[in-house]
Amino acid sequence: MAQITKKIAKSIEAVAALVPLARGLGRPEDFYRGRKHEGWGLPDNILLFHERGARAMRSKDGARHFHHRNVLVFPLQGDGRIVVNGRTFALGPGRCALIRAYQFHHFTGFSSGEVDWLIITFEGESAHGEGTVFRSESDRFWADLDCLLEEFRGGANTDRGGFRLACRLALLLEELSAAAPVRAENRGKAGGGEDLLLKVHALISADMGRMISIDKMARHLGISASHLRARFRKGTGKSLGEFQREVRLQKAAELLAQTDATVAEVGEACGWESPFTFSRAFRRYWGRPPKRFSMFARGR
Repeated sequence: MAQITKKIAKSIEAVAALVPLARGLGRPEDFYRGRKHEGWGLPDNILLFHERGARAMRSKDGARHFHHRNVLVFPLQGDGRIVVNGRTFALGPGRCALIRAYQFHHFTGFSSGEVDWLIITFEGESAHGEGTVFRSESDRFWADLDCLLEEFRGGANTDRGGFRLACRLALLLEELSAAAPVRAENRGKAGGGEDLLLKVHALISADMGRMISIDKMARHLGISASHLRARFRKGTGKSLGEFQREVRLQKAAELLAQTDATVAEVGEACGWESPFTFSRAFRRYWGRPPKRFSMFARGR
């Protein structure tokens, strides 16, 4: 009985506190014109998880299920760097990264100490602000992140719980749109393996409509083909051929999801001479043929 009385008293206090706020509203000039919004869709299929240690983060390199989802990265402890579409950004506590669907990315350059990073992945619109890495000094932004964590940890896995979670994330993304974007690093700051990856990525991106031979890459970089192969595999853990296919297939996914280009046009734009060989390579990598992928990505 005492507990019920206490709750009723709290409710009365809360209602009383609303009185001066409500009185400050006044009356509208037009009872049929309210505040509108631009119609951003709510994020969906939201996951929050924690990664601890540089090895766990590096294992995400090339993880295909990441790439059709938007990814928010919050370093809580430990510094690192992220490479997104050939541009490198420094990451650390107080910053966050927004990796949009189908963007090529990997993590590198982790500090030697503790690494604790919070990851949020979701589907739906993510075009909130320009940039990749942001620094927010807004108390509301970090308060919204705290509320999102609490909602995910304590909320039920139901339609109502999912809706509340989506609203929380939408508020966080809206705050992120006002945050200051961080500039990409100068390429001169990149380490040996990372610098080589960025140079190779730039070569591929500059000639996306044609497969580039390893001999041509080596000539452009001023080293032998065998030395290029060895250095690239040592620095990235991947072969040059595998890396070139990944970059092109991720670009193809981006074009299929965001443009009206046909499968043949996308294949040609990404370096395949035959629509058949492109479709086969795309299906092997993404798990579904290009046409079905395009329909899935656009929600058709």
